[in-house]
Amino acid sequence: MISQPIVKQQAHIRTISLIAAWILGNIWTYQWFLRSLKYISALNLIVLGIVVIVLFIQLWRNSFWQLESVTPKLSLYPLCLMLGGEIGAIILKWCLNIPQLTLFCFILGSYGLLGLFINNSTWRKGLIIATITACVIPFSTAFNSGLGFPVRVLTAHAVANILSNFHLSAVSSHDIIIMENGIAQVDLPCSGMKSLWTGTVFLLGATWLERRQLGFRWLLVAVANLLFLTLANVVRVLTLVVIIEVWQQPQIAQILHFPLGIIGFIVASVLTWVILQKVPHHIEKPSNIQKSQSYQEKLNLNWLLIVVIVLGIIGQINPRQLSTNSLDAISKAGAVALPQDIVTENLQLTPAEANFFDNPANPFVQKLRFQSHQLSGSMLMVASNSWQAHHPPELCFLGNGFKVDNMESQLISDSINARWLSLQDGELSATYWFQSDRETTDDFISRIWEHITHRNKTWVLISILFDDSENPNSTEIQNFANTIYQTIDQGLS
Repeated sequence: MISQPIVKQQAHIRTISLIAAWILGNIWTYQWFLRSLKYISALNLIVLGIVVIVLFIQLWRNSFWQLESVTPKLSLYPLCLMLGGEIGAIILKWCLNIPQLTLFCFILGSYGLLGLFINNSTWRKGLIIATITACVIPFSTAFNSGLGFPVRVLTAHAVANILSNFHLSAVSSHDIIIMENGIAQVDLPCSGMKSLWTGTVFLLGATWLERRQLGFRWLLVAVANLLFLTLANVVRVLTLVVIIEVWQQPQIAQILHFPLGIIGFIVASVLTWVILQKVPHHIEKPSNIQKSQSYQEKLNLNWLLIVVIVLGIIGQINPRQLSTNSLDAISKAGAVALPQDIVTENLQLTPAEANFFDNPANPFVQKLRFQSHQLSGSMLMVASNSWQAHHPPELCFLGNGFKVDNMESQLISDSINARWLSLQDGELSATYWFQSDRETTDDFISRIWEHITHRNKTWVLISILFDDSENPNSTEIQNFANTIYQTIDQGLS
């Protein structure tokens, strides 16, 4: 018969093994967060520090440090949150390249693991705090790691579509809106990313303070909250664009810029709080505890340890990546070799361009002056596996003092989906497209989505500024563009 000390020792070993398997199995998740800390802004770092302090205080006040036992009890809800967080992180790793979401799942899963060691009632009280923490910590670096830009792009697209429905000529490209009277840029304060993040934290805080019950009704409130915040931001940007570009009143827009954001956020938050009142208060139900206890009797800690180890091993397997040989080959060659009938001369990057392309995405950049028969101009090619290395060329044209008259999607031959721009009252023309292996697009949303689904896929931005006004349907333009396309395609293949 096994003595009691040996049984306790075996239980302690299984517990240590469970925690170690959980930490090692998720090491890929928080490694990203540690790397991203060097890009965090001072403001976000202060917010993160405040959250950590508040979290520590709440853990201390609610006796989260008082473990019921060193041996985990297999309570139903903490167990579901733990395994669900781990499985969700793995699925997101394979399907979407958004590390903030995988870290969100890991934090919630870790709180589920904590629930196996503490009182069930105490664990339920801290669930909202854990959810707030899971929202704040991963996204504290989001504004410096790229999530804000896709939101700006989506906002610009939405506003341009609304203006078009009112018969106002508008086209969106990246995070700017081009109209007949000028160009409006959706900057970071207008993106809505911070309002979405702050509004979500507000909802979680209100839920915790009012002790509202998490469930299907609360989930509907959370979805409505995001819709309110998004709509408020779109209305804000739409109002500013109309004031600036239609009514030609930039001074008024400058005055209303900040108040419109505050008013929109307050209205959205009030509406969210009103419908939150429809969610019932949280009530402790002894039957749930009994149910979790009966569930505990049916499971075995050894099986849980095996499941966590298996999930941890699966989590270490990286998704199938596309080959990076094409980018490596371009970088080693030092230049894209264009055909001899295109006479080229290397150009130096401007200080602003050099500063922009000096980033962790480590892009390959080549700037040329070209002459091809009757065509002449300059060309910029940027190759990278990350969309963050690319940029809206029309903003470069504006920065160099050119006026953008018009911009439209243009099919140049059967292979090239490009944007065609008219500059300087029709005196100059320009075009650009994004190109990967046998694929082109002029839509930056498509470029971002490809990075999410195929994170190592190499894309090349080709931006061409002609010295004269050109016709995109002319044979000379089509032959020239096809030559560039085929040269890039050979390098990528």
